[in-house]
Amino acid sequence: MTNRSPRIAIAVVAGLALAAGLGGCGKGEPAATPSASATTPFTVPTSPAEPTSILSGRPSANGPVLALKMDNTNRSLPHIGLVDADVVYIQQVEGGLSRLALIYSTTIPTKVAPIRSARETDAELLPMYGPIAFGFSGSVDAVARQVKRAGLIDVSAETYGGGYARLSSRSAPYNEYAKPAKLIKQAGGSAKPKYVGFTFGALPLGGRKATGVTITYPSARITFKYKASTGRWNYYLGGVQDTSDQGAVSASTLVIQSVKLSNTGRDDVAGNPVPKSRTIGTGKAIAIRDGRYYKLTWSRPTVSAPTRWLYQGKDFPMKAGQVWVALLDAQRTPKFTGTAS
Repeated sequence: MTNRSPRIAIAVVAGLALAAGLGGCGKGEPAATPSASATTPFTVPTSPAEPTSILSGRPSANGPVLALKMDNTNRSLPHIGLVDADVVYIQQVEGGLSRLALIYSTTIPTKVAPIRSARETDAELLPMYGPIAFGFSGSVDAVARQVKRAGLIDVSAETYGGGYARLSSRSAPYNEYAKPAKLIKQAGGSAKPKYVGFTFGALPLGGRKATGVTITYPSARITFKYKASTGRWNYYLGGVQDTSDQGAVSASTLVIQSVKLSNTGRDDVAGNPVPKSRTIGTGKAIAIRDGRYYKLTWSRPTVSAPTRWLYQGKDFPMKAGQVWVALLDAQRTPKFTGTAS
């Protein structure tokens, strides 16, 4: 962000101006009066502050928001277009697997893959971003109705096939990719980003040192390892580092949000119950950045309200960059390595 130039006030001392005026006057002639321009302070023009993303703290013009659903199994690696997301949510789905919900605004990539289907969790989580475009491969009718009631703009492959295609280098269902620019255009532009609870700032005092953290879902193991040279947490899925098509996938800030899981009352084709992560209410959380972790609380009173992240009664400052939020069953506990005070 550009620093502001200091204000410089320039005024001519009245006595000097008077003396200068007397030098050109005869005896008994009135002294010249200093002009207004000689005594009026002026401000040096400053460059406008560089705009930053309200979602990630990155330099940004805060363009329209697009949400996409992405597969998160090892067969989906490497992810395409993931590093451009401002916010990444990890969600538990049926069979104990995980999927990602991606929020884009700062940078809109040309391609994002692999795209997968929506779930009930999305219809509760995403409305705090406003009436945004939401792209996914498809959904059962019950979820499609919830997405519509939530005020999200459905630009799924089922409603707008022109915004999707298949990669010849991968097999289904891990080969479908989205064309984000087309989806935003189809949505009529989508909503601009708004405050959803993230604030950004310097590393706060307190917390504990850590070099790694592992989050375990029933059928998925996710690890983040801190790399001091970059100040970021590299992402590993099932022990495999995700290098993406643009380099290492990593988080500037990781928040582990403890949530309640409820049963949606339906099963997938394999007979596995489909869970829903409840993101309205209150609970505990852990924020991880710059090689340290902090115990927080979270609260979100309504579906349209932001999620507040409080540390010692104040908003926790995230580190500017990609923010990850792992929605984790409150019955589960993340495991840290390299811990110290």
